[in-house]
Amino acid sequence: MAKTLVILNPVSGNGRAEKRWSQIAAALRGGGLNFDLARTTAPRAGVSIAEQAKRDGYETLIAVGGDGTTNEVANGLLRASQGEPAGTLGVIPVGSGNDFTKMLSGLPQPGSPELTWRESIPRLLAATTRWVDVGRVRADSPAPGFDAAAHYYVNGLDTGFGAIVAMHAHGIPLLQGTAMYLAAVLKTLIKYSVPRVKIEIDEDPIEQPSTMIAVGNGRCIGGGFWITPTARNDDGLLDVMIAEGLGRVGILSLLPKVMKGTHLGDPRVAFKQGVRIAIESPDPLIIETDGEIPFIGAHRVEIELLPKRLRVIV
Repeated sequence: MAKTLVILNPVSGNGRAEKRWSQIAAALRGGGLNFDLARTTAPRAGVSIAEQAKRDGYETLIAVGGDGTTNEVANGLLRASQGEPAGTLGVIPVGSGNDFTKMLSGLPQPGSPELTWRESIPRLLAATTRWVDVGRVRADSPAPGFDAAAHYYVNGLDTGFGAIVAMHAHGIPLLQGTAMYLAAVLKTLIKYSVPRVKIEIDEDPIEQPSTMIAVGNGRCIGGGFWITPTARNDDGLLDVMIAEGLGRVGILSLLPKVMKGTHLGDPRVAFKQGVRIAIESPDPLIIETDGEIPFIGAHRVEIELLPKRLRVIV
């Protein structure tokens, strides 16, 4: 394997990444991998570490953490690549949510076992790669530390109810994965509003109140919500799910279907595909990407698919 940097987020998974690090390092070195190590020390630090590492000649960057850490490392790689195909990204999943890794080795279905950090090690050592698509997001009103002109995501984007849930999930201690997001769902149900939106998918406009819009590159978000269950991250298309404006009862009745990926035929949701998506609303929108909140209070969001832009170890 080429010159390798491991980027460890020690607080990922409520500190699980740091607790597991000695075992992870021993497994990597025991498999013959020579690597350097960088620890993140603040939110978004992984972006600048990864960007500089790529410029310094590191070809392979391994993210140790969850989807947020993976997002940061991918953003750094993509920024350093200046529009050219970027790579190579490896992931050791030890975060609160590990949805991106579900898509690395195939097309998982609801109920598929989650890739563990131990299972990820031989994959990284084998260094088999494939190219995946990436979503690029532009919007007004970026959150601190985020770039309004060029933010990337590798798994999923959503706005509306799901984005508010993700924002609340960041403040829930101790819980991880699906349990953490379900607790955040209950908190969000106490108070939320349904924005009126205009959605353009490859210039085909839709206007309606919408509880949630998801633009998936992967199939699963939130540790166990199969929001775009037929998406592929290498097919050159983004999968868009648009939910009607739903009340609390409607959301609660739809939720079990989303967790099983069986909402495809539900008349309350529509599914589309495209490569350029724009979302506008007179109401301020929260945008979630890969578990992060890059935009708060946005009124126009533009999403573009970048085909085969990132090389990942599978």
